[in-house]
Amino acid sequence: MGKLSVAVAKTLYHNMYRCRLEREDGTLAGVIKVMPGLPLPADALPEGAPQVPPFLLVVVEDADITEASLIDFEEEASVALLKRFATEDMAMHHCQFFYPSPAFVFGEKPDTPAN
Repeated sequence: MGKLSVAVAKTLYHNMYRCRLEREDGTLAGVIKVMPGLPLPADALPEGAPQVPPFLLVVVEDADITEASLIDFEEEASVALLKRFATEDMAMHHCQFFYPSPAFVFGEKPDTPAN
């Protein structure tokens, strides 16, 4: 695939961003939503609580990927996103990817639970 760049826009939700992933030639590689998972401050936790790293939750809305290119897409997207969302005080540890249900992708109506 190649190096990806990230264009970030705020959404109407707190701590959620909509991003466009673009290839070096300017073509669209994907549209995603990113939600940083930020640890609570130490003073908000009980004594002895484990420390957890910050991470990015990535919901893939649309992407130019196939079964064969999925791993490359996630690796390249992770590199670009981790770099883009890093701050002076915090570096994200990893990205966790989620994809739409196949029922939505293929136009099938998902089953609804009986009430």
